[in-house]
Amino acid sequence: MPPLKALIVEDEAPARMELRYLLEPYQSVIQIVGEATNVVEARALIAAINYDVVFLDVSMPGDSGMTLGMELKAERPQIQIVFVSAYEEHAIHAFSVHAVDYLLKPVSPGRMAETIRRLTATPDETSEPEEAPTILEWVPCDKDGHTVPVPVDEIVYIVAEQDTIFVATRETRFATRFTLGELESRLPEGFIRTHRSFIAQMRYVREIMPYFNGTYLLKMKDKAQSEVLVSRSNVRRIKDVFHLN
Repeated sequence: MPPLKALIVEDEAPARMELRYLLEPYQSVIQIVGEATNVVEARALIAAINYDVVFLDVSMPGDSGMTLGMELKAERPQIQIVFVSAYEEHAIHAFSVHAVDYLLKPVSPGRMAETIRRLTATPDETSEPEEAPTILEWVPCDKDGHTVPVPVDEIVYIVAEQDTIFVATRETRFATRFTLGELESRLPEGFIRTHRSFIAQMRYVREIMPYFNGTYLLKMKDKAQSEVLVSRSNVRRIKDVFHLN
């Protein structure tokens, strides 16, 4: 199997040199064939060469590495992405890009070895039972072109409206790139998928009301006193939570 072709995208020269040093022992499986100092340069290189993996700094002048990561996910999903950052909080957003790994600077040799293992996993290894998805502490949301990490314990409900998923707190709502299915599998205990379009946090239920055709409504403890629909197939779960007959 030929080595994976790798691109390093990092605006600081010492950080690029450090990544090269850490990757040097793995030349038989991964080969650095390009370097870029910003997203514009990276786009040009990616258009010219079929890279297998991109080591991508998050914070750079101009467009961020996260922006490029989202583009690659949509346009070249076969490219494996490894984010490299000095800031742990960006890891939340990296989940939505399905990154192979998220490395915190300074990167240790042992941590890089784990990244290489993930990048070069064989089909037999990847077919092993998957670990349970990491439970979220924050949900990355969008506001005026910026990312807002919304703490999970502040989420009242989540709703799908047309093609957009909204996360609602007591005061406002934010759009997120996560799907309802992704959120359902990664939210902690206390959140219930009440309907194909809703997930609600039970601690914020103010009232439980019968609706029509066997469905229910949950009135929530938010400023708008929002109502969350409970489908007939999920009514029993809600009754069990609140010990109703």
